[in-house]
Amino acid sequence: MRKTIAKCETKSGPLIGLISSKNPVPALIETVRSLFRGGCTGVIVVDDGSDDETARAIFDRAEEAGAQIIHLEKNVGKAKALQAGFQAMPQGAVIVQTDDDTLAGDLTGPLNRIKSGKADIVDIRVEVMKTRTLIGSIQELAYWIINTAMKRFQDWMRARIWMSGASVMYSYEAGKVLIMEEAFSMTEDTEGLFRARTRGLKIRFHSSYKAKFMTMVPEDMGGVIKQWRRWTTGTGQIIGKYGLGGGNLRVAAVNLFGWGYMLFPVYQGVQGIGSPVETCAWIFGTGAVFGILGAIRLRRARLAGVGVLLPVLQLVWIAMALSGLWFAWRLSRKGSTGQLAWVSPKRTTIVELTDQVPGVAAAK
Repeated sequence: MRKTIAKCETKSGPLIGLISSKNPVPALIETVRSLFRGGCTGVIVVDDGSDDETARAIFDRAEEAGAQIIHLEKNVGKAKALQAGFQAMPQGAVIVQTDDDTLAGDLTGPLNRIKSGKADIVDIRVEVMKTRTLIGSIQELAYWIINTAMKRFQDWMRARIWMSGASVMYSYEAGKVLIMEEAFSMTEDTEGLFRARTRGLKIRFHSSYKAKFMTMVPEDMGGVIKQWRRWTTGTGQIIGKYGLGGGNLRVAAVNLFGWGYMLFPVYQGVQGIGSPVETCAWIFGTGAVFGILGAIRLRRARLAGVGVLLPVLQLVWIAMALSGLWFAWRLSRKGSTGQLAWVSPKRTTIVELTDQVPGVAAAK
């Protein structure tokens, strides 16, 4: 473990990073370094049964960067791998969990929320690194909209309906609920959030550009479809087990609003509400406005032009949402309620971060 004293300490215990990784890309090394820069006193990386020839060298370099590596003999899936890492945590630690290709910012702000007792679980803002394809650019804009509008709205309503397992901080006690209890869906992080809420744990969103995480996304349509099918199938499984709100009317209302907003264009098309010109002007015009605002806020001029294509990506989301619900229903009919493994979309972006995160050098 790294001996360097972090710039922020907690009365509850040390701040420790937790990563599950199988066949990592070199970005893992920079992810570990970013966690230490952000304020962690230690980082635990769980090797979930990697079988790639280059994996060992990457894990060795992550260890040189200060991480403690736990090698599992076989692949057990993300949920169980995180459990193995959590068991190595000291009692009372505060855990910041991320993916192996996601860079952490300054973690002082979200940590203070936990230290002050304002939150037990903090879902931290996550943005997308600069991408190389048109599909990637649309997702850069989509992630910004999710953070500035959807996540913030849910936070105001105290009605979070999903959580990012790539950028979350939680107390040790909350980790017992989020990580150590068995999950029955593909999206084990969001299912953990539903369990945590029933135990009275406080969940907040930290929307700060200083603390934000930078992540990679799939940059081809096949990767997008695979990712969204996993998310929406997991959502369907959670709804089947906990209902729309898990006993919370605010969460149920926000969930209904989200599904209604997403499916409204389909309803418009079927019912013929308004003329085709008016409908297209509303859908694509809104996307264009978001593109301009996102380009200004993220300082990425090229996003101003991709906003008009947001409705195209939304159609993919709608298709995946409906197929995900259908797949979840079929799994429930078969009695397949156990933890399901799912291969993550291929990451096509290799680390080129010097122009995106100050002070972060590209991994070789």
